[in-house]
Amino acid sequence: MIVDFQHHYIPPALAARHGARRGQKVVLTEDGTPKFTMHDRVFDLEQQGRDMEVSGVDLAVLSCPLGWDACLDDCRRINDEFAALQREQGDRFVGLAHVPVHEGGSAIVELDRSVTQLGLRGVTIMAQVKGAPLDAPAFRDFFAKCVELDIPIFVHPALMPHGYAHAMDYDLIRIIGRELDLSLAVTRLIAGGVLETVPNLKLVIAHFGGGIAAIKERLVNKAYRFGTRLPRPFDEYFDQLYFDMSGFEGGSAALHCALTGIKPERLVFATDYPQDFTGVVTNTGKGPAQIRDYIGSVRELPLSMAVINAMLGGTAAQLLKLPKS
Repeated sequence: MIVDFQHHYIPPALAARHGARRGQKVVLTEDGTPKFTMHDRVFDLEQQGRDMEVSGVDLAVLSCPLGWDACLDDCRRINDEFAALQREQGDRFVGLAHVPVHEGGSAIVELDRSVTQLGLRGVTIMAQVKGAPLDAPAFRDFFAKCVELDIPIFVHPALMPHGYAHAMDYDLIRIIGRELDLSLAVTRLIAGGVLETVPNLKLVIAHFGGGIAAIKERLVNKAYRFGTRLPRPFDEYFDQLYFDMSGFEGGSAALHCALTGIKPERLVFATDYPQDFTGVVTNTGKGPAQIRDYIGSVRELPLSMAVINAMLGGTAAQLLKLPKS
């Protein structure tokens, strides 16, 4: 089974409220800077289903780009719609909960409702929340609740990362800033002791962790400078994390680089559809059919079939507790 761990869907009513229009691309901005591009495929579920048939993806794990920094009411609506879709088409779609993590107690209540009552199989947050890093003490109760519920946390880069002034030109905040945001989030989760104090967290970091494998050796060798006196080596904490395989439209260099620093058992297949692999937002010429090529390149890796099958779907199925059938 092929599981796409990063597949985006916006309920049509929510998309319309944010200005979505059929047949047009609508660029949402923050303070005049591009933040997210809406287009037909991101809210057209029937088209998404057709693209899944073409791509060879069996099951999509849904996250809503307008839900990461949404208010509680919008999060509840997204969670209700995702749960309904999961009940109706659970063989094709499973949903992740969205909660306003920065609101503290109300977010934890909504997370509990989404998982225990609605049946959603995980939760998704951004690599920074309203500008605060994930190692901030305010988020420890949220992480503890995720461990209690035994659910994975999908960490997507912030749509508009803060703190990177030199990335505000040339749309670099989306091109590079998001990847830096992920790499910093991974490092701060370790340096800040989150993975030491909450060791059973199941974190899935998007985009190969922003390509963090390329600098992992430096992080391992310089971790003594953190000043937090971690009781274990950096790479032991690193190996507690999972990483998805999206963000580079199936780029072979990104995949092979990731495998130099990330154990294949900690990778889960993902596409970033429909922002990638549709030709709507990118100009690589790759569409849903090229997802099959990406799947094929994973199958050709010099790894055992058991490991490859885990990367393509088995590990995701375990994290999400999908029925074995």
